[in-house]
Amino acid sequence: MPAKIKKLPPAVIGLGVDLVEVSRVRGMAARSPGFLKRVFTAGELGYAFKSRNKFERLAARFAVKEAVIKALDARDLPLKSIEVKNTAGGGPQVAVKGRPGLRLLVSISHTSTHAVASVIAFS
Repeated sequence: MPAKIKKLPPAVIGLGVDLVEVSRVRGMAARSPGFLKRVFTAGELGYAFKSRNKFERLAARFAVKEAVIKALDARDLPLKSIEVKNTAGGGPQVAVKGRPGLRLLVSISHTSTHAVASVIAFS
């Protein structure tokens, strides 16, 4: 009879943190018309443009994308392959295309001038 395999708890793969100036995202959008569509998904743009503080929301999502890349140590990961959505309760939830089963804990905060994100990646 085969031995019973004990399931191990998830292991932390990495931690990523990023801070973004809202004015930087606003400026990039103004200088490069295609910037928003290259970086953000349609869902992220729709969410942000429903608000009067759309660039704060976009800066927060940009910070999440950068924090995910840092947590996964995956500098070649395209920003648009990382999508930030909101849960039913309003909290952030992140999916990465091509990485099924990846679990990420995310925290976002922003002011009118800065956005910060923290991501913990689990196996």
